[in-house]
Formats: sequence, structure tokens, C-alpha cells
Amino acid sequence: MIKILYILEATSGGTQKHVIDVAKKIDKSEFQIDIVYSTNRNKNFVQESTGIFNKMFGLPITRSGSPSDIINILKIRRIIKENNYDIVHCHSTKAGFVGRLATFISRHPNVVYSPHGFMFCDTRIKLRRLLYLNLEKYLGYLTNKVIAVSGSERDLALEHNIVPNNKIITLYNSIDPSDFDDYNYVNKVPDKLLQNNSEIILGTVGRLYYQKDPLTLIKSFKIVNDKFPNTKLIIVGDGPLEGACIRLINELGLDKKIELAGYQKNSKSYYKKFDIFILSSHYEGLPYALLEAMSMGIPSIGTDVVGIKDLILHGKTGYLAKEGDYRGLADMVIKLLDRPELLSVFSENAKTITRANFNFNDGIKEYEEFYTSQCLQTA
Repeated sequence: MIKILYILEATSGGTQKHVIDVAKKIDKSEFQIDIVYSTNRNKNFVQESTGIFNKMFGLPITRSGSPSDIINILKIRRIIKENNYDIVHCHSTKAGFVGRLATFISRHPNVVYSPHGFMFCDTRIKLRRLLYLNLEKYLGYLTNKVIAVSGSERDLALEHNIVPNNKIITLYNSIDPSDFDDYNYVNKVPDKLLQNNSEIILGTVGRLYYQKDPLTLIKSFKIVNDKFPNTKLIIVGDGPLEGACIRLINELGLDKKIELAGYQKNSKSYYKKFDIFILSSHYEGLPYALLEAMSMGIPSIGTDVVGIKDLILHGKTGYLAKEGDYRGLADMVIKLLDRPELLSVFSENAKTITRANFNFNDGIKEYEEFYTSQCLQTA
């Protein structure tokens, strides 16, 4: 039996989904997964994780730096010491910080780290970006293996010398295609364009947070809606930018055209409404929302950033626009609406590629093989 401790601060969104999916589907006769999780982010995490993990340890881990980090590091150290784990696997930036330091001071020989999107891609404040970048480099020395969830995330890590080539592997985020077999995308846009009273639904799923850049999406939709008045935008998700989104929507006079649907435990019913999926992120690892949309055959438009460009192949499965460029994003939507027959082509290509290359049934086997080999290497 291989005993693994997961450390997770981001108990919501794609990172949470990844951790739960792996722990749920892994061979429990061979692998035992315990988890240290943050009690601050998602108050429903324990309920959503019932029966999935062997042991659960809740700690008040904050997303930003805090004096409580020292206490949490010492508590994680004690958990590691008392439970004799074979592998400690840290997920996302903050868990990677406290988890790897705790593993280091406990003298544990086998720590693995999955960034799920590097925080040094946050370009708002240069000094903060340099801090995140240097922390990743220094903590890389304490890490046995970094797992990139996309090819472009791996390339980014090597470009910035986070770890040498022999310390990083790529294990793609993936989904079970059978979860979406109950839906077949039908391109209704050509008919909707002929019927001014029939809405063309543009949609996205993601937290209202800087990383996802919902404000750029809203600005771009204003341009699209001016040209195609029967378009509607649905944004599924909540977060700290909700107030700013509402103000911008009202300022642009789009309150009747944009629906803020809030957090939804199961977003599938919203995906089924979308004619086009849009992701305006500043950075990603490999976004589950986009994976799900494409697996359902929904044509997609996104920003040309890490993670998204692994999935949206420009002109084949959708269109890419420059990060933060609301006019460019609008142009891509308009370009697709001007040639609505392409939606059928993009739909079929997206479904074929995601189901062939990002299939969770293959992905879980890769994780089992990785954990086994990692134990053998450090035995």
C-alpha cells in the first residue's frame, strides 16, 4: 500500500476537481490518500469529499501570506511525521509553499508539486511576480518532482528555470467523456441569426477573479452585442470581482443582456445552453471548464495563454485572442458569427481531440504508474 498525503489550499475550482477526481478513482487497494485542506475557502469541501479520502485534516490555510503560515507548516510537519507517508503531493501555489517547507523540515524524502497554473503569471505588480517566481525557484530545490498539467505549463517552468528537465513531467488534466455522453451539440446559430427574437448564448464558467479576467469578457461582449443584438452572455461563477462585474455591466447598459448565474455545484445544465464557450483568462494550468465544454462539442474561443492554447487550436477547434485584449476577443467572436458554419467544424474537432487526448480513464493509470515509480526511485 502506497500512502500519499495531499495538501490543498484551493478547495474550489479546477484544482479541487482534480484532487477529488484522482482520489475518487485511484485503485484503493494499492493507494491510500489522506488530505490536508484549507478550512477558509470552501465551507462545503468536507461534505463534497465524503468517503473519498482516508483521513482529512482541516487547517486555516489562507490564499495570501499570513503569520499563521508558520503554525500551519508546523502542524503539517507533525501530520507527516505521525502518519509515515510514502509521498507528499502539494497542489497549487500556496499549498506548494507551506507543504514543501513542512516536508523539508520533517526531512521527508519524497515531495511532489503540481502548480495548476503558476502565480508568477500574475503581471499586475512586477515585484509580486518576481517574488512568486523566486519562491518557485527556491522551493524547486526541495522538490523531487514537479507535475505540469499541460505541455505549455511544462514549457513555462523550463523557460524560467523553475526546475531542471529531469525534475518535471507532464500529466495532463483529463475528464471522463462518459460524463457528457448525454449531450450532443447542435449548431443552431445559423437559424438564430435569421430570427432576431432567438438568443445566441455565449457562456463561460469560472471564478470572478483576476486570473479569469471576467471584466475583459464583459467589455468584449459589448462590442459583440452591438453588432449582434440577439446575443446573450451567461457567466457561471462567483468571486471577489462580482461587484466590479455588476458595476461594469450597468455602466455598459448590459443588465438585460448578461446573466451572472453565480456559483453552481453542477454547471452541466448551463453548458447545454451555450452556443459558444469563451474563456478570457490571464493564465491557466489546463482549465477543466474548457475541457468540459470541448468534450461536449461546444465551439470555444479563448486567450492565447498557457493551458488554453493546449486545447484551443486556432482555426481548428476554435479561435485564440491576445490576453487582456477585449477588442481582439470580440473580433474572434464576430469572426465566428460571421461564418456560423464553422461552429459545426470546431464542434466536431473539439470533441474528437479532447476525448482522444484528455481521457481520464488513461489519466488515472498514468497517476498510478507515476506514484509507484516515484516510490521505487526514493526507496
